[in-house]
Amino acid sequence: MKTTCDCIIPFYNEGLKPLEVVDNLIKVKSISKIIAIDDGSDNNSTYLKLKTKFPQITIVRLKTNKGKAEAVKKAIKYVKSEYVFLVDGDLTNVITNEIEEIVQKMIDNPKIDMIILKLVTDIMKSDPFRLYTILSGQRILRKSDLDKIYENNFSGFQIEVAINNYMIKNNKKVFWMPSSIHNLSKYRKWGKLEGSKRVITLFKEITDYVGWSSFIQQILFFCKREAK
Repeated sequence: MKTTCDCIIPFYNEGLKPLEVVDNLIKVKSISKIIAIDDGSDNNSTYLKLKTKFPQITIVRLKTNKGKAEAVKKAIKYVKSEYVFLVDGDLTNVITNEIEEIVQKMIDNPKIDMIILKLVTDIMKSDPFRLYTILSGQRILRKSDLDKIYENNFSGFQIEVAINNYMIKNNKKVFWMPSSIHNLSKYRKWGKLEGSKRVITLFKEITDYVGWSSFIQQILFFCKREAK
């Protein structure tokens, strides 16, 4: 039986960006199904535009905003493939051929348990603290592992560190790969004041779940090898 990969794209108040993301991912031959999930956006315009333009994908809309972790949890029940590719809905510069290569790398190497896509940042030319790797929302892993991860209690922006925590505790083989994907920083997206508030909230949620010690260990030791 052919090994396949499904893709989950959660989004919330992202305007037309999810359409651009889907438009590029739908051309990736290694992706069997795309599940786009609207996490209770203020209006249903993006949801309706996705339904009209991409009738071949699965589109779900939550009545209220539950946070990224809960949105992904709701989408998992639609996944039928062995692998799941998690992709944020607010990305730009998603290159079809590049994603094809990364997904195929995962499928062709069963000894790899997860691949994280390293993002391009608009804040720093380099990423000395590796935040754009370990906190990247773009990652491919087995659905069976994702199901086990959701046996734990976490929410919102805690999903990435919860996944990392599981991989570390279970001695999983995790690699990163470079990508051209660009994720607009919260400062550029929301302005300096609101962006700062959201960054503080992000790190508070993260450290509430794993603690500062574990988070620093992730920065120093987790996912250090590149998949080549």
